[in-house]
Amino acid sequence: MPKHIDVLPHFQRGMIEIPPIPQFVYTGDLKSELAGGLSASEAVTMYDHMLHIRNFEETIVQLKNGRYKPLGDFRFIGATHLSIGQEAVAVGAMSALAPDDYITSTHRGHGHSIAKGAFALERRTVEDWLAFLGDAAANYEFDEDDAESVRDAALQEHLFRTMAELFGKEEGYCRGRGGGMHIADFNVGHLGANAIVGGSYAMATGAAMASEKLGEGKVCLCLVGDGATNNGIAHESYNFATMAQFENGCPVIYLIENNQYGMTGQQVGEVTGVQRLARRGAGYNHVNMHAEVVSGMDPLAVRDAVTRAAEKCRNGEGPVLLECLTYRYKGHSLSDNCEAYRSDEEEAAWMAKDPLKTFPVQLIENAILDEEGVKAHQEAAAARVEKAAVMAGAATDPDPSSIYEGLYADTTSEEISDEWRTPAEELTGEPAKARRDGQGRILARHAVAEALMEEMLRDRRVILYGEDVADYGGAFGATRGLIEIFGRERVFNAAISEAAICGTAAGASMAGMRPVAEIMYIDFVTMAMDQIGNQAAKNRYMFGGKATLPMVIRTTVGGGKGYAGQHSQSLEAIVTMFPGLKVVAPSSAHDLKGLLKSAIRDDNPVVFIEHQHLYTSKDPVPEEEYTIPLGVGNITREGDDITVVAYSFMRLVAEEAAQMAEAEGISVEIVDPRTLLPLDTELINKSVRKTGLLLCVNQAPSIGCYSEHIAYKAQEACFEVLKKPVRIVAAHDVPPPMAEPLENENLPSPEKILRNIKELVGR
Repeated sequence: MPKHIDVLPHFQRGMIEIPPIPQFVYTGDLKSELAGGLSASEAVTMYDHMLHIRNFEETIVQLKNGRYKPLGDFRFIGATHLSIGQEAVAVGAMSALAPDDYITSTHRGHGHSIAKGAFALERRTVEDWLAFLGDAAANYEFDEDDAESVRDAALQEHLFRTMAELFGKEEGYCRGRGGGMHIADFNVGHLGANAIVGGSYAMATGAAMASEKLGEGKVCLCLVGDGATNNGIAHESYNFATMAQFENGCPVIYLIENNQYGMTGQQVGEVTGVQRLARRGAGYNHVNMHAEVVSGMDPLAVRDAVTRAAEKCRNGEGPVLLECLTYRYKGHSLSDNCEAYRSDEEEAAWMAKDPLKTFPVQLIENAILDEEGVKAHQEAAAARVEKAAVMAGAATDPDPSSIYEGLYADTTSEEISDEWRTPAEELTGEPAKARRDGQGRILARHAVAEALMEEMLRDRRVILYGEDVADYGGAFGATRGLIEIFGRERVFNAAISEAAICGTAAGASMAGMRPVAEIMYIDFVTMAMDQIGNQAAKNRYMFGGKATLPMVIRTTVGGGKGYAGQHSQSLEAIVTMFPGLKVVAPSSAHDLKGLLKSAIRDDNPVVFIEHQHLYTSKDPVPEEEYTIPLGVGNITREGDDITVVAYSFMRLVAEEAAQMAEAEGISVEIVDPRTLLPLDTELINKSVRKTGLLLCVNQAPSIGCYSEHIAYKAQEACFEVLKKPVRIVAAHDVPPPMAEPLENENLPSPEKILRNIKELVGR
């Protein structure tokens, strides 16, 4: 049942006390770690992977400069955001995680990817290594009875796939679609590197939330740079993860890899007002998000901090905020020589802390390796990276004809196993269908709630959250009653943080949930366009078609209520601009229910647009199970003289105009696309070929509206049969005005549509 908390007026004098934030609590070294359980071979493995990262990055430097002799004339293109100097963070952090824990990474993420994949491989079996190699096993010589040789082959293949991705090759982890700033490996929980500064904050939070709700026991390590902490999505994500209603915590570790500069902006003394970014944790809960400052130049210190943080998260005490102080020895990219903003003294001081210098000293001091042994490991790592580069240089360039591959998933959850059904004992109330009237009709808002209820009963991975969707039932009552049935675990309010809502939905969907997130008005999606357009829409394609994001963003359009410029827009054309999204705009209660159920089952991100004026309309809606496929339009009125294409509430306005036209002897055919992406162009074209005339209607301003796309596609396919140019009835090219006479003038009306119909047919 919903939880009610009285917020009473307490005005007692006092001070808000903030607990101190610890810095550099780790006092151990390799000797103490060996005594505490770290094996000598594990220590050597940590060194090996730091060497792999360093050699990998230095190879990119040489390639970019055209001086890499093993590849001669190879031309390297793409990003060069290197992490030389930061290897201790990647290796220390990944060595502390379980192989299937999640991570998200940054544009400076080659090292994260190498370390995550390598440590996951280290902890797997010969069978796992052979499965990882697959057909690529033929490229290596090894003995299946010799575990070490199989492991070495798998590690070599891992380095090759990473390098091949930077080279834009088909064999790369993302088939060359992502490149150096967008590497992902879902087999080891690597949910992807991100070229948008801070872009992965919310996705990591959502993945962690999904793990907790699915009871998987995984944590998500969100690696971000210091510059990202100044981005709005950082604060929205911290706030989301620390919501008090998450009684079991959110198992996410935010690890700030503070290399002191966000491109060239210096954190201390310039672009922030704090000495330590970990201090930000004090703003979000009473334990400072367990914030801690860690030496990022010591892999053992990082390993210790992440180990303790992961334990907290698994015990329900997350989230955790770690700031690892480190340094990048190169510029932001290779076009940046650092001279404008860094001194020689500063660089020298940090280079004295280089983990590739200090860690082998400890290996020698503890008699794990001698100097010759250190040199042998250095040479072996260099040889592995060189082999990976040479193999990647000879790998396959993607075929241009495959450019669309991976854009959309062609799967759904239509067939699911019983394990995903919601058990009756988990329900907190009795499910009930909406009461029909004598004609089998229900309100459209009840159709929305019924669709959500049915899908949540069918699949326990479906959760609903957003602004005011829980106890209040949403601003328009479309989710009323669901919290009584499913409880706050599956129906909960989010803070007014549109970017966090959409971004966490993307992350949760990547981690196995099927979230339905609500944004109250479509006007507010502009607050979340990075998470919708750069993250949710692009992830599957960017990561080589390997991700699935079964998520729905429900939002509304309005107009005619006097809500003016920021609550009345029709911005559907904006979301259609991002390949990878599907966009739905139903026009009836029947279609709202059937299409929403299909959207929830679809394995792609769907923006589902509900018109506020439809919520109180009634239509017959069957009580039995039904869905409506996405991408299939509907002829709602047959006619012979002119085709009118209208969607959402404008379809009802067009119906009024058609009735008025019929009284004047004009036969109007109305096509409701229902889904804007994918668009049923075949149905529209068939109608246009019959009538020879096309009028498109939408509520958005005329410039850049979606009707322009519909008109173009129809004209492209039906030019030879069109009797007159296609015409569009739309709003004026102004923000929606508040005053009633202006708003009435702005919106398409039956009279305006009728006037244009008559002009096109020559009446």
